[in-house]
Amino acid sequence: MKAIVFALIFLFSFQLVASEITHKIMPGDLHSGGTLKIKIIAERQTDFDAQVSYKIIPRLFVPISRSQREGTFTATLPIEYLDERGYEDLAVGGPTINQGATIMHLGQENIGRYNRAHHVKLIPESKKWLLEAWFHPSVESTGWVQLAIELQNVPLVGKYKVYSKLSN
Repeated sequence: MKAIVFALIFLFSFQLVASEITHKIMPGDLHSGGTLKIKIIAERQTDFDAQVSYKIIPRLFVPISRSQREGTFTATLPIEYLDERGYEDLAVGGPTINQGATIMHLGQENIGRYNRAHHVKLIPESKKWLLEAWFHPSVESTGWVQLAIELQNVPLVGKYKVYSKLSN
């Protein structure tokens, strides 16, 4: 029996680390769309790393450098945020700090067919970007059905926010 439980835990952990979800970047003032991929690249006893890779397609004649259009960053979050209970605890307990990043619960919203998705904001210590995520337990991997990434230092523009929605 112990072997079966261990095997199930191992397979579940492997599935989380291996799973990737894809988002479609919604058109904005300076871009016509793009893609965003989210993948759990590491899972530890107390936290996990979610790698976010994005490629933004700028509108014609918009001078956005390649380094601003494409990129990858890693968000390290407590392991509790792979499950809805972590988001419920955050809603009750208030903002928390994890490895210098502030995580706050902004309420629950309906996102398409995903009812009562948890809306959270992650502010990293570097403040180079801000991440808003809408978590729903029925979505695999990180559970993020929608994201908003605000880049803080886009040349000639300043702050620029990009929204994405789950496409797979």
